[in-house]
Amino acid sequence: MSKTTTDHDEIRRWAESKGGKPAAVERTHEDGDVGIIRLMFPENRQSEHGSLVEIGWDEFFKQFDEAELALIYDENSMFSKLIGRDTAEKRAHGDNDASRHENRGRSDSGGRSDTSGSRSGDGGSDLKSREYVGEDGKTHHHTHPYMKEHG
Repeated sequence: MSKTTTDHDEIRRWAESKGGKPAAVERTHEDGDVGIIRLMFPENRQSEHGSLVEIGWDEFFKQFDEAELALIYDENSMFSKLIGRDTAEKRAHGDNDASRHENRGRSDSGGRSDTSGSRSGDGGSDLKSREYVGEDGKTHHHTHPYMKEHG
C-alpha cells in the first residue's frame, strides 16, 4: 500500500532504508540552482541515475518545499514518485486521476504551458507558472532562480 507524505524525516528514513540518496538532474543543477530533484538508488541496477548528481538532504528539501512537492512511496518496495502537494490533496479526497497537468501537450508559447494559473504577486512561485515541456515531451518546471533571471 502506498503512502503520501511531505515529512522530511519520514522521506529521508524511507529513502535511506532502501539505499536512496537525494539527487538533482545534472543538466538542471548549476550556478547554485538545485534544479529538478529526484531520489536515486545507486545500488539498484534498475534505477536510472546516469543523468543525476547527488546533492545534500538540505538542498533536496529546500527545493522539495519551494516546489510544493509530496512523495508517494511504498514501504515494502522501491516505488516512489514526487508529485505536487495540490495533486496529493486531490487524490486524498478521492480524485485518483488528479494531476497538475490537465493539458500535457505543447503550447504555442515556445514549449511553455499557459501561465495564467500563477498566484498574483508571488513572483512566479506557483509551480504551474514555471512549467515547460522539455525535448523529451514531458512537463518540467523551471526553478525559482531561473524564473527570477529569465522571468
